[in-house]
Amino acid sequence: MKKLVFSAALVLSLGLAACGEEKTAGESKEETQTPASAETEKVQKEESKSDDNEVKEGPLTKAGQWTMDGEDKVTLVKIKEVNQTYKQGPINLTIESVKLLHHSNISNETKEYLKNVSGKDVTELNTIQLIYKMENTVDDNVMMSAIDTITTDTKAQINGYDSMSLNEDTGSYSGQVIVDSMAIFPYFNGSLEDINTVFINTGIAFNSDSGTDLGDSQRIEIAF
Repeated sequence: MKKLVFSAALVLSLGLAACGEEKTAGESKEETQTPASAETEKVQKEESKSDDNEVKEGPLTKAGQWTMDGEDKVTLVKIKEVNQTYKQGPINLTIESVKLLHHSNISNETKEYLKNVSGKDVTELNTIQLIYKMENTVDDNVMMSAIDTITTDTKAQINGYDSMSLNEDTGSYSGQVIVDSMAIFPYFNGSLEDINTVFINTGIAFNSDSGTDLGDSQRIEIAF
């Protein structure tokens, strides 16, 4: 089953954000308000506040920010800027950030993909996004799964191969290389608000030529 480039540009550069129509304030006069117009003004104020969180260019960096990817409104629910390196044998795994994102109206292509690979028939989707970097510090060829599984404090388990993004990280690293990567995982276990901790479980590192073990797997805890 082929992978999707699922909002890769959206999440990293967000160049697909649509330009919304600008709201104008003070269009109705207080002395002529009716109950209906007062309610309309309340809604407009809420929408205006929501628009303050719209990001048209650049990354989503704060909870509550959102952007449009076609017809899909993507909202950042939680974020943890990690920027920490974990050493595993000759491999340095740097976790840059973990984001929890809600997609309110996924594309037909994504709907079909999810139905085929998971049997889920959905129009909205929650996702867990990881941005990370793998560095092989030796000359030998090394293999390692940066994300073998992801688990959460809500008792969800997601396999690393369930990532929905085309990923530069193949798990195979020639000598002295750095690979920047992103993974996006579907989350079907309820509200993202309930997630307080994500655990990244790595695979072992080993020499891809000799098969020699080079570093045991790790369980990396990311708390929001």
